This record gives sequence, structure tokens and C-alpha cells, in this order.
Amino acid sequence: MLPQKFKDLEDKIRLTAELVSQLKFDKLQLERKHQEAEQRIAELEAELQRIKAERDAITPSMDNLLQQLDTLQTDYQDTTAHRLKESLVKDPTNVKTLFELGSIYERQGLYEKAILEYRKVLKLNPDFVDAIEHLAFLLEKLNRDNEASPLWERILSLKKRG
Repeated sequence: MLPQKFKDLEDKIRLTAELVSQLKFDKLQLERKHQEAEQRIAELEAELQRIKAERDAITPSMDNLLQQLDTLQTDYQDTTAHRLKESLVKDPTNVKTLFELGSIYERQGLYEKAILEYRKVLKLNPDFVDAIEHLAFLLEKLNRDNEASPLWERILSLKKRG
């Protein structure tokens, strides 16, 4: 019986050795695959960085585009304001031109200039509703409600008449 137990034990040791050998082989295979995967990840990350750099080189940033748009808009408004001023030299009583100039000043944030232009319009044409509305909104924006209130009343009375 003892020889049989030795034989069984030897078989188990041999089987265990084979399993350990197989596990070592599997471990080496996994380590190799892991290294290959890490290398592929590094290659893909480098490719991604290259693509991002190319994209950034040919695609302007949103901030840059917005800045260019603001510049174009400001240039356009400046040019238009200049043309309107030249037109007013020839005809200083043109209420539509005065109103447009006021609108440009308002869009540029030149509120006091806009107010002056809207008031010029209203001196020439007290019933110019768009000028009254723009002036009222602008005065409210500047927290000058006491000046805006009579304008709203005037607008309501003009709209009831018209």
C-alpha cells in the first residue's frame, strides 16, 4: 500500500509541476499581450495627439472666431455710423438717419450718444414710436425710470390713436 501511495504522490507532484509549468507559460503569454496592449495604447495616444494638433492647426478656436466676428461687427458699425454722419451733414433733419445712428450707438454701448440721437429724432418728429420705445428701453436699462415712464405713457397713447 505504501508503494501505491508513493506512486499516487509522485503522480500528483508531476501533475502539479505540469500545472505550474502551464501557469508560468500562461503568465508569460499574458505579460506579452499586456506589453503589446500597452504599446498599442501608447501608439493610439500619440496618434490622437497628432490628430488633435492637426485639427487645432486648421480649426480656429471658438473664442478666436467670436473675436473676429466682434471686430467685423464693430468695423461695420463704425463705417455705417460714419456714412450716417456724412448724410446728416447734408440733411440734419432726416429722422430715419438720426434713428439709425442712435441704434448703432446703442449697440456699441454708447448709451448717452444714443439718447442724444433719439431725442433729436423726437424733437423733429414727436410721434416716432420706434425712437420713443428705444429711448424708453435705454433709459430703463440705465435705471432712469423717472425719465422712461412718461415715454411709455406716450407710446400707449400713440398706439391707441393709431
